[in-house]
Amino acid sequence: MRALHPMTNEEREFAEQRHGLVIDFLRCKRLPMNEFYDVVIFGYLSAVQQYFRNPPAGVEFKAMAFRAMKDAVLRDGEYHARSKRCGYTVSLDTEGRHSTIPDQKQDVERQTERKALLEQAATVATPRESKIINLLIDGFALHEAAQLLKIPRAAAVNYMDDFCCRARAAIG
Repeated sequence: MRALHPMTNEEREFAEQRHGLVIDFLRCKRLPMNEFYDVVIFGYLSAVQQYFRNPPAGVEFKAMAFRAMKDAVLRDGEYHARSKRCGYTVSLDTEGRHSTIPDQKQDVERQTERKALLEQAATVATPRESKIINLLIDGFALHEAAQLLKIPRAAAVNYMDDFCCRARAAIG
């Protein structure tokens, strides 16, 4: 998304005079104003600036504005639909198989301790395990790390199982 630059007085007046296009767009697309006004207004203002600063030949402003507002709605939908990173750390104090623990309800102090523990334990990790651990430290879930590294999820679990055994032995 392009950054909006300060508008000139001429652009501002033009935008104000044609502001009804924003309302028309929301009605036409049957989008609730209270949810989508803030999304489409930036597309609209961007179209105003583009119309003045780099006017396309033979294109009406209304067409430009509707296209820019539609793109803004699509970008917003893509943003909300994409998977989010979630903070997980690996517990090294469990018996048997490792487990992931959501960080959402843990206090910052415990998160910092676990991150430091992972970083310390990473010294006994293989290069592949180190890549997985760094992604976990950055907040990716284990299945996301596997996807990013293009390895099967089961392989990532096995790498982490092996790592956890060695890390427990190294940490004592």
